[in-house]
Amino acid sequence: MSAEVYMMVLAYRLQPAWWSGDSILRGRIASRLRKSIEDSTPGPLFFRAYKSMQWDCDLLFWCASREPEQLADIKLKINSAFVGVADPTHSLLSLFEESPYVKPGGDLTEGFRREPLRYFVAYPMSKSADWYQLDYEERKRIMSEHIGIARSHPEGKGIRSYTTYSYGLGDHEFVVMYETDSLTAWSHVTGALREARARKWIINETPLHLGVLLPDLMLLPGKDTTRDRIGFVA
Repeated sequence: MSAEVYMMVLAYRLQPAWWSGDSILRGRIASRLRKSIEDSTPGPLFFRAYKSMQWDCDLLFWCASREPEQLADIKLKINSAFVGVADPTHSLLSLFEESPYVKPGGDLTEGFRREPLRYFVAYPMSKSADWYQLDYEERKRIMSEHIGIARSHPEGKGIRSYTTYSYGLGDHEFVVMYETDSLTAWSHVTGALREARARKWIINETPLHLGVLLPDLMLLPGKDTTRDRIGFVA
């Protein structure tokens, strides 16, 4: 089995056919999607759904797998489940690896087994060519300051961060993802990080995706996946 961990974020916009349909139809669609993911062998490391808070999409899906082909299959399953009632608007594929600027160690997948937090944030990011021309030790010092600001912030302790890499996998270089139970804390920490020197080399970090967890359309190792109730967009 591959040791790599791939992540994908998918955004969908619901069409008028969804809103005009009844709750039974919506429940069937959600049940069909859930079953198709559950029947995957082996299953993804996790699969989570969110109600989007952005203007251009309504649903977000975040999933991880050791095999990129499985993420492609999940994308097709979502497209099939929502045919005629939703269209994809964005997709982000990335590789979750140890940062070159922190001491390696630990199991990257350990966090996947924790209860998910209420809010999810994800956005692509790229840096200028000048960043990569800096000496490694200089880049490490700059990133140490950035990491230090985040870790020492009094409101940052409840925020989970996932920096993933997209070199050659997308139109961006990174996908940065966060989980938090407080949007206020998230906003305050993000504001503090604007003062970090590393901001000088960031050239893009849009579009930003922000969602609220849909706990009844979520697959997580160790969780009960046999429930019939679907907590989906009404």
